[in-house]
Amino acid sequence: MRHAIIISTALACLGVSTSPQLLAEIGLPPAVHATTQPATPAGEPPAQPNAPATNPAANAVPAPATTTALQPMDVTQDGNDPREKIKNAVVKIHVVQHVHNTLSPWNSDSRQGSGSGLLIEGNLILTNAHVIANATFLEVQRHGETKRYEAEVIYVSHESDLALVRPKAVDTYKDIPALELGDLPKMQQQVEVYGFPIGGNTLSVTRGVVSRIEKQNYVHTGENLIAVQVDAAINFGNSGGPVISDGKVVGVAMQSNFLTENIGYMIPIPIIRHVLNDVKDGKVDGYGFHGFLTQSLENPSMRRRYGLQDQQTGILVHKIYKKSPADGKIQIGDIVTEIDGHKLENNGTVEFRPGEFIDHTHYIDMHQIGENITFKIIRQGKTQDVSLLLDKPGREYLLVKPNQYDKQPSYFIFGGFVFMPLNQDVIDAMEATPARIGALTYEAPSEQRQEAVIMAQVLPADINKDHHQDARLLIEKMDDVEIHSFRDLFERIQASTADFITLEGADDYQIVIDRKEALARQPDILKQYGISADRSKDLQAPAGSTVNTTTAVTPAAVTPPPAAATPTPVIPPAAVTPAPATVPSTAPAH
Repeated sequence: MRHAIIISTALACLGVSTSPQLLAEIGLPPAVHATTQPATPAGEPPAQPNAPATNPAANAVPAPATTTALQPMDVTQDGNDPREKIKNAVVKIHVVQHVHNTLSPWNSDSRQGSGSGLLIEGNLILTNAHVIANATFLEVQRHGETKRYEAEVIYVSHESDLALVRPKAVDTYKDIPALELGDLPKMQQQVEVYGFPIGGNTLSVTRGVVSRIEKQNYVHTGENLIAVQVDAAINFGNSGGPVISDGKVVGVAMQSNFLTENIGYMIPIPIIRHVLNDVKDGKVDGYGFHGFLTQSLENPSMRRRYGLQDQQTGILVHKIYKKSPADGKIQIGDIVTEIDGHKLENNGTVEFRPGEFIDHTHYIDMHQIGENITFKIIRQGKTQDVSLLLDKPGREYLLVKPNQYDKQPSYFIFGGFVFMPLNQDVIDAMEATPARIGALTYEAPSEQRQEAVIMAQVLPADINKDHHQDARLLIEKMDDVEIHSFRDLFERIQASTADFITLEGADDYQIVIDRKEALARQPDILKQYGISADRSKDLQAPAGSTVNTTTAVTPAAVTPPPAAATPTPVIPPAAVTPAPATVPSTAPAH
């Protein structure tokens, strides 16, 4: 799966508050509370990005129609400066976010920050997901105006790090011309980045050229998608602002690299169009997963072993995910030579423009959920075509779900032991990831285990003595029976009438809890640590229903986990938030 280790998630990214709404003119359907984060392995079983439109092969990496260099936007005959239209469509987004402490989810705080956005068709504002993540209050302020308008999130695709926002007074910007979307830029094509970076309140414009186009791990969730590197400055506050070339939008500012000067990254048009097409059915589906993993075939011995001629190129299938599109159609040992008619090189890349190569998974990303993708394979020396239906988001093939937003993390406290579902947020919050936990990020759910459960920490008390250092312990069994999910563990503890509850980790390591003693001491332990509820809101019974009082206390907060993400050294987003505490090598450009 795609769980690499994000080198640094710089400043805190602002959260997303989705509220149902009606999208208009661009044909987007009624509101959608979209908290989707597909994310699945990159080179592993992850959910991959899609692109706009229906013909995946054609949309893969479209060549821009514009010239390589940015033509000067001269004043027109009527005396108008084209840049004024662009400036008029750029907004500053003011955000208040409510953020929970991952490993102590009963604790939270509010923060204020800001990012940038751009007006597109339908009176909508396009921005980064990390700008509005976990938001409880949003306001938008257009360039050249002092008035702020309250706004709300309509759709959000966390894996794409994109969101659609709209003023609550839907006609607020109806008279402002929307910016036009362009194409994927070429190398060395000149661009301008518009936004509201920290250090001032007015609009900033920086210039540079496109220096690299390849798949990158987006810092927000670690999803591996096509990104464009530019040498224009992208600073905190720039995130979500438009990147313009030849008068058209060619991308959205996303993240910057703290280790180098003037290196920033933008989300390019193929991903933007993919999201706009995705939400046309009224919901965010995300990216599909084809169901198999591959390795390169550059090694001469490997090539001889599989009987490949010098002119034959491709990659070797080494893993198939059960109940995935590939299950029963692709076999271990198959050699994939083409994807949607595009020739695969031995290192897994595809030439998308003369002399420019990109990882073949980009062509999977360019598909929407529900579309078919075609592979040409060699099996036992014979060539054949295989068509696979991308039937569901890649995150559903992940045992360890991706980062989640807009909810309180799930937790349950019993006898001072804090239990949580293992997801990417929990892993990111650890100082170091134990090998056993890291290995789970490459596993898919099974009938025996739909979700991994971790004892995140221990609230020291006399009844849990000798286990105070047992944090980050995977819980695999309760009373000799395997645990299927976090809720399974919660319900079994709640329903237990035994004198002792025995929990087991790896290698049969045991924790024994005196059930009656734990129930009796629970209120005191919670009071001692200032915790108002022994469980998150998603585990609390609806009003009016009966609850087993075994460990009842006051509820605490909501939580359903999202999708997975697996990154590797990356760069943080460039857009939101006020100065944080530590500044990593790369970070969001809020």
